[in-house]
Amino acid sequence: MYDLVKNRFDINNEYLFNDEFGQQGTTMTYDKYRHRFDKVMKRLKMIHSPHETRHTFITLAKNANIDEYKLKLIVGHAIQDITEKVYTHRSIEELKEEINKI
Repeated sequence: MYDLVKNRFDINNEYLFNDEFGQQGTTMTYDKYRHRFDKVMKRLKMIHSPHETRHTFITLAKNANIDEYKLKLIVGHAIQDITEKVYTHRSIEELKEEINKI
């Protein structure tokens, strides 16, 4: 997983996945991503949606006992607990440690 991110990381671009040969710019829009995802699913003769990857990741994270609040930060879910949301700060290293539990 680290190599996937490392190979795509570009400090000059705010997005991890880009369309460097795109006719309408390099931004990988959801529509572009979905179209490519669907092509891969068709080629593999599978029926899945991109959203299912979130289900898989969160299930794996729960099975690995990843801290619930760190998991919510990683996947972008809202945190309702005021103490956790406002007063608790997490470092990137802490989040990496949690992901590495999987």
